Amino acid sequence: MSDCLPADVLADIFFRLPAKTVLDCRCVCKFWRSVISNSSFLCDYNRLSFNNKYNTRLILSRYDDTRKREEIMTLHDDDESLAEHFEEFEFPFDHGLSFYLLIGFSCGLVCFLESSKAENLPESILIWNPSVGYSFKTFPIEPPVSKIYRPYSANGPYVRSSEGKPIVSCFAFGFDPRSFDYKVVRIVYDCLDSKRVIEIVDVFALSTGEWHNITASAPPYVIKESSATAYVNGAIHWIGYYDASHVERLVSRLIIAVFDLHDEVFKEIKLPSEMMKEAIGVGHDDGQKISIGVIRNSLALLHYHSNSRNDMSIFYGCTVWVMNEYGAMESWARLFNIHFVAGVGKILGIRRNGDILVVAAQNWELCSVNLGSRPAENLNFIGHRPTKNLNIHGAHSSFYTETFMECLVIYKKVNGVPTMSTKSAATTSTPALCVGTSGA
Repeated sequence: MSDCLPADVLADIFFRLPAKTVLDCRCVCKFWRSVISNSSFLCDYNRLSFNNKYNTRLILSRYDDTRKREEIMTLHDDDESLAEHFEEFEFPFDHGLSFYLLIGFSCGLVCFLESSKAENLPESILIWNPSVGYSFKTFPIEPPVSKIYRPYSANGPYVRSSEGKPIVSCFAFGFDPRSFDYKVVRIVYDCLDSKRVIEIVDVFALSTGEWHNITASAPPYVIKESSATAYVNGAIHWIGYYDASHVERLVSRLIIAVFDLHDEVFKEIKLPSEMMKEAIGVGHDDGQKISIGVIRNSLALLHYHSNSRNDMSIFYGCTVWVMNEYGAMESWARLFNIHFVAGVGKILGIRRNGDILVVAAQNWELCSVNLGSRPAENLNFIGHRPTKNLNIHGAHSSFYTETFMECLVIYKKVNGVPTMSTKSAATTSTPALCVGTSGA
């Protein structure tokens, strides 16, 4: 019967199926296999998935202290059943001699940094496609390397390199929609005399399976290894600063650091001036933190406030700003202010129903906070709002969520040459995709 259906009709049917089901269909007959294995079909399937504005599932990652501090990744429908009904992914890597630090989730793939438990030294970059169960390992990391600590560790990231210099590293992961390639960027700093000087900047491309050095394009600013990352508009974003001394918290020196994944160049975006004035006005004796994220596919800034500088992991509130038009400074707008009596650990984003996903500082539990009938814009509420405890707990700062995307990217070697399943001549002309991967 399959011979009666033209290839384009079969492809249209396959486009509507989950990625794992599509791969299983390759075993039906040679004709189906030829349709699914065609590079143009693979690219079109991924492009349609990335452009789907009706994705309703969230992938949630966290470290759970009750389970030997292992990584837990679950898949949730963003509806009333978010906490009651979900699927837990089977983690594809062995925890015997290594632990795994999540670098990021982008357009269907999850990227981990593998480090040895004995020395806490990073060894490899690992890529996992949870929608089809494929994992790709290993892509070794060349020296210089610095110790990596898990999110629940209070230790610092410093280690002396073979040259006797203290160094620190930061990693980020994202998708280049113009070349249809996934990339990891690594920045290594020397930390002599309380200043950070770039030692090396290199980029790993999944399409080649190799690292290449771009230190000549290193940015003039500094990016902290603890900075959150945000993937928007084909670029990775962090919070950076220009002053490399101990006064890093001076808000006037902060910027949004940008790495363009296609051109592989660093840029910067200024923070909204009104936000900077408010941050300075909080006062030197108050704790505050400016982080970055993605909300409703837009670049977002999260300005956390605290009454004490002693514990910078617990805040009484947060002001959220969004850039409604990417790259346009005048489009920065305050989305809402939120204040919690019990304390806020982290804002994860906004759900489809308008509720805010919040990690509560009390018991580090994920909560869904209802904003009520009023619009979120310029909303300022103090105290209690209708809040649903989701009974999902995790280690401090380990919560991470993104929109889940089906993906047919498979990495393999053909005649010893690294090959990515979606890499073909047709992909080089793929137009820019709307692939902002905000979770909530």
